Amino acid sequence: MTTPAIAIRDVYMEFPTPDGTKHVLDGVSYDVTQGHYVSIVGPSGVGKTTLLRLLTGLAQPTSGEIQVQGKKLTGAPDGLAVVLQDYTRSLMPWLTVERNIALPLRNAKLSKSEVRDRIKASLQEVGLEGSEKAYPWQLSGGMQQRVSIARALAVRPRILVMDEPFASVDAQTRFDLEDLVLKVRADFGITTLMVTHDIDEATYLSDEVVVLYGKPAKVSDVIAVDLPFPRSQVETRNDHRFSALRTRIYEKVRGLN
Repeated sequence: MTTPAIAIRDVYMEFPTPDGTKHVLDGVSYDVTQGHYVSIVGPSGVGKTTLLRLLTGLAQPTSGEIQVQGKKLTGAPDGLAVVLQDYTRSLMPWLTVERNIALPLRNAKLSKSEVRDRIKASLQEVGLEGSEKAYPWQLSGGMQQRVSIARALAVRPRILVMDEPFASVDAQTRFDLEDLVLKVRADFGITTLMVTHDIDEATYLSDEVVVLYGKPAKVSDVIAVDLPFPRSQVETRNDHRFSALRTRIYEKVRGLN
């Protein structure tokens, strides 16, 4: 049996509050298959970002455990990269594009030529060749988020975790970035876990959609997205199966069935 890329095992999470204790996650369990793209959806405030923080090792669950590549997670794991929603905070405006991408490589024991090669390859992958000397503030929002993705790719991750990665850009740029991450997934076979509020986006990108619901949150459903690859913003979204899946996910997010 293949070891899951990420194994979430009966995870509970609670926080102390002035009035007592806030219970956020209630026995959440799910296995992320190697190479799959999984989206986590649910109502606002249900605990999606809390679960993401646990998956990146930035916090520890109250009980239960998370395994990454078969090893219990006790801190930030090797081979995992993160892309955040707000590129204006994740990119250093005083550093050029190439220096932003080089940041996570500082402790990688790579030669200068290897770092340059990774920067070049990562920018080529996201369609930003020739932008090495630009500063983030000289680029559009969509281009800045491409730099964030390029920085994540530079560390050669086995797992990519994204928190609302396209929420801060316009609709057309969002479509372009969605297709970009599908290209990255196809080119590198990276296991990807994404938190999103956008049900259409989750349906378009994913192999499975995990729905969190309730207070505290449980896994309400895991919905397999049986749409063929490669996907198209026009053809896939016009497929009757896309509409049916989107409706099913929406109903689960709203607690309608």
